Amino acid sequence: MANERGQLACLLVPPLLTLLILFVAPISLMAIHSFWAINDDYLVEHSLQLTQYEKIAADPLYLGTLAGSAGMALMTTIGALALSLPLSYFLVRFVPPRLRVFLVLALIVPGWVSVLIRTYSWNLVIGEAGLMNWLLLSAGLIEEPIRLLFTKAAVVIGLVYIYLPYMLVPIYAAIERLDNSVLEAAENLGAGPARRFAFITLPLIAPGIIAGCIITFIPAMGEYVVPNMLGGLQGVMFGNLITTAFSNFDWPFGSALSMVLLGSILACLLIVGRFLNINRSMLGQE
Repeated sequence: MANERGQLACLLVPPLLTLLILFVAPISLMAIHSFWAINDDYLVEHSLQLTQYEKIAADPLYLGTLAGSAGMALMTTIGALALSLPLSYFLVRFVPPRLRVFLVLALIVPGWVSVLIRTYSWNLVIGEAGLMNWLLLSAGLIEEPIRLLFTKAAVVIGLVYIYLPYMLVPIYAAIERLDNSVLEAAENLGAGPARRFAFITLPLIAPGIIAGCIITFIPAMGEYVVPNMLGGLQGVMFGNLITTAFSNFDWPFGSALSMVLLGSILACLLIVGRFLNINRSMLGQE
């Protein structure tokens, strides 16, 4: 028994140390920095105070930008889900296995390219002289170019494009693991395609949908590259405010903004978790 515990400890120590050094320690240092302040001589005062958090609470810009970032992250999640769910279902149910693997790779491999390059490429698509306006003008559908670049809509489009694989993979895996015998039994009992999808497929793949929504919403809410390149002043997100603070060497304020963002994301996760637990308990009672 002691030997087994020793072996288990040897296996756990490396990943736990990695987690401590790369995750816990930086966040702890940032939390400590957020309670410091910069005096009139631009020197950091190493004393615990709430100056930075009071500054954030007093200025509606920061809380308004945080709410706007949450809204755009939510729209990104909904957009990615609306594309990933039917696409994953089609790939699993109607595409041969060999071709299916190729198509899934075709959707994932672009993610290996730099986010900066992929985001910049959207300037060539949705810009006033971009591909989209050229096609619409050539078809006679519009009389003047649509001004989509440097708007919140452009930011959401870019975020959906960037984070689509994050949503697609867990949903695809969940649909691929479905037991066909359950769907066949429902079909034999008279359930049509729509009823089978709504009452059997969706509940069974719900864990994959939830996982995809979480891993899409969290990074989208803290994004700063896409809003900076596609949104301009109209699409500023909370991550841009954090970047500006650190660029100005105001580490305490940037740390406080980061902790506010982290706390907001954790609060959203707790609310979602609470909601899911309530639904599970209600289903159990029924």
